[in-house]
Amino acid sequence: MAYIRGKDGEVYQPSEMVKAVWPDISGNTVNGLDVEEKSNPVPVFWRTDGSIAHGEVLQYFYTVDQYDPRIIDARKYREANKLIPISEVAAEKIKDTPANLSAAVKEAALDCDADDVGIAAWRPEWTYSDRDQPLGPWTIVLAFDQDFEEMDKAPDLDSYVEVVRQYARAGATALRLSNWIKEQGYNAEAKTGPMSEDVIMIPAAIEAGIGELGKHGSMIHPKMGSNFRLSMVTTDMPLTPDAPNIFGGDDFCASCQVCKNACPPDAIHNEKQMVRGNLKWFVDFDKCIPYFIDNQTCGICLAVCPWSRPGVADNLLAKMARRREKQIA
Repeated sequence: MAYIRGKDGEVYQPSEMVKAVWPDISGNTVNGLDVEEKSNPVPVFWRTDGSIAHGEVLQYFYTVDQYDPRIIDARKYREANKLIPISEVAAEKIKDTPANLSAAVKEAALDCDADDVGIAAWRPEWTYSDRDQPLGPWTIVLAFDQDFEEMDKAPDLDSYVEVVRQYARAGATALRLSNWIKEQGYNAEAKTGPMSEDVIMIPAAIEAGIGELGKHGSMIHPKMGSNFRLSMVTTDMPLTPDAPNIFGGDDFCASCQVCKNACPPDAIHNEKQMVRGNLKWFVDFDKCIPYFIDNQTCGICLAVCPWSRPGVADNLLAKMARRREKQIA
């Protein structure tokens, strides 16, 4: 593995342990960087069944600081979701219009502890190439705010614990919402990040109106900024889709350098890249993940994003709205 120059000119070199478990194939290649043909994603990380090239890297990640009591407690908190009972599908379906059912499912999602919710029609290209298509035809995408003060410590075990805690909350909400849908007489499947195994969530979240893709490869929400996590539920309940929410996040990223300049391994591209036939913001996996593993966590780019800072998003929304008005005029 090559040396990677960091944000202050210092040279970050992955640890000998990371080098020892790193495979010959680039994670960027697995992710489809520079591939112009459209294709389904190939899993590159967060899968423990031995089906990914970077499986040894993932297993090593789980051994770093594994005996720290904060990590043990955080992982136990997430594992508690396995104790949530799974409902059977009710014999009788609740009959109503898709619009009314959509309103009801959104209310249920918020009641189950989601901070935002959107609906999209499922697309086959959001499924990993080696997995069957999920239950459909609809997906309900759920968003969960993170504690900014904890994430602002990144990379730090406190921010790692916050991420695990919010993934646990996201997973619990997806399971409870799935149960609620089943109790209305429809099929539903909970998808919990990051170990969803069969689907990618960000494209679905963009389509469902949750936010826009940012330069750091994560999403920007118009209120929560980049400081949130996702889960979702796929279902055959007849619903109506939301529209993508184009509020100016992508335009803002085009000229903003904050996350790129803050990234220690310099993993964030300044220009969009071609990935599986889509021109999009892309983060260099082979630079990002070694730093992430050596620090047990990261998330610096999420915390430094101007949209993430408390009290800032509304002003940025107004600024981007004024910019669009000038462009139209």
